[in-house]
Amino acid sequence: MDLNGRSLIDYGAGSGVLALAALKFGASAAVGTDTDELAVKAARRNALLNSVSERFAVVQCGASLDSPEPLAAAGMPRDMKFDVVAANILRGPLVELQPRLTAYAAPGARLLLSGILADQAPEILEAYAADFDDFEVKTDGSWACVQAVRKRA
Repeated sequence: MDLNGRSLIDYGAGSGVLALAALKFGASAAVGTDTDELAVKAARRNALLNSVSERFAVVQCGASLDSPEPLAAAGMPRDMKFDVVAANILRGPLVELQPRLTAYAAPGARLLLSGILADQAPEILEAYAADFDDFEVKTDGSWACVQAVRKRA
């Protein structure tokens, strides 16, 4: 995937490794979110250590749709769109957060969802099918990564 000049949100960023790699491979900007305060601190520190902190915003978020929208809570535009939406979290949150993750995806954006077992992939496909197409499921042992493209209006 060509990341040159693209923006990315990593929902459930942990240490920020996905966003950091994207920035090193040419992404113009990245936002990372995580529920864990220590993960947010680690991601910010890793951004500094990798000299990308000016292009990588990290915000703490709640774990459900009942939580405040994290970008707005951090003073960013609520309707911000990204070229790549990535989330490496469990199946349950991926399904529950579908409206939020979909809202972050610009038309034509790439969706990358992992942290799921291969036999859970059909449920993820069903949850995202109304707004995405060109689905691809890649597996590594019992783990899966779902890739898709945001439908254009």
